[in-house]
Amino acid sequence: MCHTGDPAIETSNNNNGVWSLVRENLDNVMKVARPRTSHAQVVHKLGQGIVSGEFSAGEILPGDAELVGRFKVSRTILREAMKTLTAKGMVAPKARIGTRVTSRDKWNMFDSDVLHWHFESGINTEFLLHLYDM
Repeated sequence: MCHTGDPAIETSNNNNGVWSLVRENLDNVMKVARPRTSHAQVVHKLGQGIVSGEFSAGEILPGDAELVGRFKVSRTILREAMKTLTAKGMVAPKARIGTRVTSRDKWNMFDSDVLHWHFESGINTEFLLHLYDM
């Protein structure tokens, strides 16, 4: 398949059947429930919030005290969750400023959690073409 950069052209070349098959298979994979620790729950909720746009690129996340209260976890668990999101390229902590959401081009799009959050938030052809280009 030759990628022209124009999603209208790409999707009109009879690729709709391929994309629907990909989406169907991914939907089946995403239905698998995994046990969640407190750490995993915080990472999941924050990561999904970032991917869905609840927290936009460049925005400073709420402070530790607010997040600890929101998620009902210890500061240690919250810090570990932030380290996990930092490793995925989704946030960048700065001392005395806060934790800032990074732009999508910094995210590790091949990370299983990042992909999972994209699929939970609803994928579109543009996202799939972006993955294809990688």
